[in-house]
Amino acid sequence: MATIEHRGPGSWRIGIRTSSEEGRKWIRRTLNFPESMPLSEQRKRAELEAAKLTVAAAEGRAVPASAITVRDFAEIWLKQYVEPQCRPTTYRNYKFFLVSRILPALGDIRLQRLTVMQCVSFFNDLGSADKLSSALPPQQRKRVADRAVPPRQLGKLSPKTIRHYYQCLDAMLGKAVQWEYLDRNPLDKVNPPKVRKPRVKSLDDAQAVELLRCLALDDRMSFRCAVLLALLCGLRLSEVGALRLDDVDWEQGTINVSRALNYTPALGNYIDDTKSEAGERVVTLPAGMMALLYETRKYHQEMAQLLGDRWRGEGRIVCNWDGTPMHHDTPSKQFRKFADAHGFEGVRFHDLRHTHASILLANNIDAVAVASRIGHSDATTTLRVYAHAFRRRDVESGLIMQDLIERAYGTDAPPTPADMRIDLGDLFTDHD
Repeated sequence: MATIEHRGPGSWRIGIRTSSEEGRKWIRRTLNFPESMPLSEQRKRAELEAAKLTVAAAEGRAVPASAITVRDFAEIWLKQYVEPQCRPTTYRNYKFFLVSRILPALGDIRLQRLTVMQCVSFFNDLGSADKLSSALPPQQRKRVADRAVPPRQLGKLSPKTIRHYYQCLDAMLGKAVQWEYLDRNPLDKVNPPKVRKPRVKSLDDAQAVELLRCLALDDRMSFRCAVLLALLCGLRLSEVGALRLDDVDWEQGTINVSRALNYTPALGNYIDDTKSEAGERVVTLPAGMMALLYETRKYHQEMAQLLGDRWRGEGRIVCNWDGTPMHHDTPSKQFRKFADAHGFEGVRFHDLRHTHASILLANNIDAVAVASRIGHSDATTTLRVYAHAFRRRDVESGLIMQDLIERAYGTDAPPTPADMRIDLGDLFTDHD
């Protein structure tokens, strides 16, 4: 017979004593209801949960929810939800967040006893925690230098990184509520870390033109394709790496974006779906981009004849000299060196995509069309991310208002208060 105990406003505890080879033990579970709920309704629900607990104990089900720790549930969550339903990169990130900091701090706490203040304390401690380095020690690196290498100054965790930890723990505890391991998520009462979203960095028209001129002098065809697909078409790095010559519609002058090249240490490079459903799109190519793709196709044909069996091309537009797939991050690293060498210090490969969207918006292409071209699910995201691109339109708005002034007063400035001053004495003068 299960026991039911009213422990305070909205709080109840149910329990049942079981027998096993290890002896008799209690299985207990704490229930929490809104304090506004009538006491009679709370008792009815507690009795229902007590009945469920009795049946579960009689059937000899797995470890009772009251005995599961945060660490135990993390393993269940990763195996039953994250691994089968999320991307490999998401699984890798969640597992890192758990193993590196969440489980060492909270793993041994019973899941149902995890409190709001324990979560608050954990995130406060993260604010003063040092970053973790993923670099191999010098003795394990391929190229070991004789000279001493000074240690990297890693610094403290950023609010953005702490927010990632918050999102991981919140996703896990939210699933615990859905699976009825918890009655409510403790993080519902913990404010997420505030993160100031950095302004998107992009090139203006003149800088983009200068970059194109510098790029024309580079003889690496795959590198030029990668940069131009990002700058002229707004593609993500992962989308660029997965493109094949077969994705090009040579008659219509378009390219079909339907895959992404990603990477994890366990899987290496692998082909996956695009970031979202909106990422699957057909992009119209400028004539100059089509010309480079024609040149790329011809180059692949010539290299295949020249190298024979040594050519291992798979039709990838961005590839190594022998046609083998390029590592997903190689174009980004190549661009970083190219940018620094040509006066574009600090410009990242992803900033080329930002430049593409910013230039289109600044030249009066509507936000819906831009969102569709760059693979955003709706135009509100595009407007929020690229609000700075409307600066040119604001300048034009000022010129329109100036035109009103000139049409009204026949000059480039409205009359001043001094020009419009009236002698008050004139108002009271008797003109009879």
